[in-house]
Amino acid sequence: MLFIGRKRLPAWLLVVFFSASVTADMLPTSIAQTLIRYDIPVTDVSIEIRNIASNHSVLSVNSDKSRNPASVIKLFTTLAALELLGPQHQWKTRYYLDGRLQGDILIGNLVLQGGGDPFLTVDKLWLHVMTLRSLGIRTISGNLIIDNTFYSIPKHDRSDFDGASTRLYNVGPDATLVNFSATRLVIQPLDGNIYLRNEPPLEGMKLINNLKPKSGKCRGKTKGWNYRIDRRDDSVEVRFDGNYSSRCGFYSISRSLFSNNEYTYRLFKRLWIQSGGALEGSYRIAALPDNSQLLSTHSSLPLSDIIKSINKFSNNVMARMLFLNLDAKNEDSQATLSGARSKISNWLLSNNIKMPSLHIDNGSGLSRATKTTASGIADLLHFSWHSIYRPEFLSSLPLAALDGTMRKRLNNSPLVGRARIKTGSLKGVRSMAGYVVDNSGETYSVTVLIQSSNITFQSGNQVQDAVLKWIHAREK
Repeated sequence: MLFIGRKRLPAWLLVVFFSASVTADMLPTSIAQTLIRYDIPVTDVSIEIRNIASNHSVLSVNSDKSRNPASVIKLFTTLAALELLGPQHQWKTRYYLDGRLQGDILIGNLVLQGGGDPFLTVDKLWLHVMTLRSLGIRTISGNLIIDNTFYSIPKHDRSDFDGASTRLYNVGPDATLVNFSATRLVIQPLDGNIYLRNEPPLEGMKLINNLKPKSGKCRGKTKGWNYRIDRRDDSVEVRFDGNYSSRCGFYSISRSLFSNNEYTYRLFKRLWIQSGGALEGSYRIAALPDNSQLLSTHSSLPLSDIIKSINKFSNNVMARMLFLNLDAKNEDSQATLSGARSKISNWLLSNNIKMPSLHIDNGSGLSRATKTTASGIADLLHFSWHSIYRPEFLSSLPLAALDGTMRKRLNNSPLVGRARIKTGSLKGVRSMAGYVVDNSGETYSVTVLIQSSNITFQSGNQVQDAVLKWIHAREK
């Protein structure tokens, strides 16, 4: 135990005493004790808390240390998009005739030209199909041509980040991405049997159900069974084996089983057939052929709605697409990663937000190369509070205990609905940033970046919660 004179130092002071970059008055006891409990050194933690009205810092720990912010970097992507594009901005998906119409037959190809819609979901693609069918087209004699040229980006390898190639967070951007390339695999006990289904239905996908109903108590929805994915010629089989307790009820997992372009083709073809049409060819990737004729144009949701899905649910591929879309000068230009980085850098400089250590890799946070500081994020939060688009930006952030990635956090605490927090998580990284209203009604911005070999998802949550509770209850 360490003493100064005859006085024993408290636990939190022991932590800061051995940290050259942190002075003795920087860590409140509750936060310091949480770090000690999980063996997280103060040198691995950056904290910046400011009164939003005065921009005065009330707690600053290693705030200029460059760290990986994980998904907190989405705040840069979404705020820059609001400021540069406006909350009403929409993206266009277009369909063209590459051939000629003969009665209800399209002699030639149908071209799907992507415009970077980050939220082109199944229901919207169905409306596209119905619009085309309303033009009287029944049979497409050629191929579906997918035009992805709106983006000029390197080929994406889903296994490159962590080897989990079927996980949705590893899906990369494409200008014609549909439904995040996601397939939902559903297990449902019903009338003494175990049923399987995939949502949405995809052409050439088959489920093999070897699940047997099991009586007795449910001891975990993921226990007693497994699944395997097999590629067979032009089809994909997902085989389920094992036992599933009927008392476990409904369960689902979402995976990406096809490449983006193949998924788009298979879903389009299934919807086209379900509408009563026929698609006789396959698909290919190509730029819009010369002399193609426009058939229909479809607009995305407005940006103000798009950013809610990105921030509240931390959707990586949507953030990556929005990041690229910042570089689209017009609909005839190509968006690049370097161009998007320049757009954000120039926007920050034009607003006198100086971040010399900032590096944004892809706009989503799924990267080991992305870097910034807690003080830099705090500057961004201060700017956003005074932005004319503050209502749109704030409404995109998860509310403590109520929605998004914070829905199950801080329940039954005084912070319910009083904290708007974007979180981030990678192996060895846990982060958060946002706004908190304290017990007297004052608002504070808060940023916490932890980059440590000792940090886990759960221990990171505990540190974050300790910081949020301290802000809410602190005496001034």
